[in-house]
Amino acid sequence: MKLDYYSAAEGGDITSGRADLCHLTDLVASGGELTLAPSAHPRHLRGVLIEVTQGPVTIGVNDRSYLGIRGGAENRSLLADLLRNVASMDDGGHVHMEYFEGHHFLAPDSVPLIVNSPHGGMPQR
Repeated sequence: MKLDYYSAAEGGDITSGRADLCHLTDLVASGGELTLAPSAHPRHLRGVLIEVTQGPVTIGVNDRSYLGIRGGAENRSLLADLLRNVASMDDGGHVHMEYFEGHHFLAPDSVPLIVNSPHGGMPQR
């Protein structure tokens, strides 16, 4: 799994194989932490930290260079469903997660996030 972070305005990008994306899906649903192999690239994040709280999902980057995802169980479940759908894609593609007024599970202070299909970010058809 590769996690890139650009800025608060540009957000982040997840590129992963199916198994790792499914593992992330389970982690989002239950809470916990995933540490990735160290990288010298300044844009690569060190892991993912899922915090069980209340309310909508907030996505950001913490001071440890981890992608932080926090929110209530119901809202994290909606995010997990979206990640599961991306993991099951049969072709390339990606999903943009970005807050907009009235978003059904993201908090207004979430950074944008792109999640790529295990087959790449663009369809091959």
